[in-house]
Amino acid sequence: LGLGLKSSYFAEGSDDEDSDDEISDDEISDDEDTDNEESETAESNNDETGSDESDDEAAESSDEESDASDDEGDSEVNNLALAVSGGFRWNEGEDDEAGSQASASDADSDASDDETSSKAKKNNKRSKMQKISQDVTADLAEQAPRAASDFERLVMGSPDSSFMWIQFMTHYLGQSEVEQAREIAERALKTITPREEQEKMNVWVAMLNLEHRFGTKDTLDEVLKRSLQFMNPKHVYLQMAKIYERADQIADAERMHKIAISKFSESCKVWVLFGLLLLKNDKIDESRDLLARALRSLPKRKHVKAITQFGQMEFKHGEPERGRTVFEGVLGTYPKRVDLWSVYLDIEISSATRQGLDAADPNGRCWEPTRKLFERVVSMKNSSKKMKFFFKKWLKFEKDHGTEATVEHVKQKAREYVNSLGA
Repeated sequence: LGLGLKSSYFAEGSDDEDSDDEISDDEISDDEDTDNEESETAESNNDETGSDESDDEAAESSDEESDASDDEGDSEVNNLALAVSGGFRWNEGEDDEAGSQASASDADSDASDDETSSKAKKNNKRSKMQKISQDVTADLAEQAPRAASDFERLVMGSPDSSFMWIQFMTHYLGQSEVEQAREIAERALKTITPREEQEKMNVWVAMLNLEHRFGTKDTLDEVLKRSLQFMNPKHVYLQMAKIYERADQIADAERMHKIAISKFSESCKVWVLFGLLLLKNDKIDESRDLLARALRSLPKRKHVKAITQFGQMEFKHGEPERGRTVFEGVLGTYPKRVDLWSVYLDIEISSATRQGLDAADPNGRCWEPTRKLFERVVSMKNSSKKMKFFFKKWLKFEKDHGTEATVEHVKQKAREYVNSLGA
């Protein structure tokens, strides 16, 4: 009983999770996270070095921030340690001389000692709680929890972990105690701190799964209504659509997607996921019509993203030739977009692999379209950083799928490019 948990939470793959190499929700990023990036990329698609330099600067900045954060963390730890050992003694009754010295010091600086005492108590309490958490869960580290008391100790040790709470719910569902599982879910929502929004969202998804499988239409509608009040409505509708899809209730899944589109028509993600559902259920024409509708509703800065993701879906679930047409059209408009070329190359490679063309063609003829694509991209005028990226990608491809001759051909092409720079 997964209750909506991601497969990465489990040591072994879940049978309920799709194992196909389809476009996942993680690959389809939220529009709020990518709006600025897309806008800047669209405006500077002819800039040969801007994106590479910004990536380097971002990496350096990230390293500096990380170092600074580590220094601050070390300083904070040292300060806490000093607060515990400086001025305040927990065992005053055991050492009279130390007690008299502390009393004299208190008379001189009451304010300073009060502050130190408060910090010491907080630090000691935190330390005790950590020890308790480790002690009560130590026996569960080597074996899976079996009884309700085991799960109680786990959620006490990790009160903000949705994984622990959902496992607790699953324990009761395995014993057909649905009402107990509902109570655990309600406890989880009250216990998890408000700032842990994703953890709360995981619990809501588990509740939706629970009511869909063990409840009634009324109980499911009630939980859905509540979750829409407390969590991001777009995410809730998309999760509910996924639940229906996994249960082969395609009509209900389409209904959820249509509601999401009506409320969030400027979100690329809702259009792409609906198009994916249609393609996977052999509604190819409807999916293509949906792309046309999406381009009329989405802001222009999101058009490239929508088109390329629909193109990827055509490769995987529709007609690969139409997917090539989509990418050729976009690259004709944005020939300097390294990310688009990289996606195009990757989708060509995965398409041939998925269809088993490489196994059925020992001579490697199935890779000729991909090689021609590499030849095209390295013949273009790009910055040295971009060219290095493409040559490395091509070399890796030939090492994986080519021969010694094709590998040497790539190296020769790279040498010719380097020599052309010095000419």
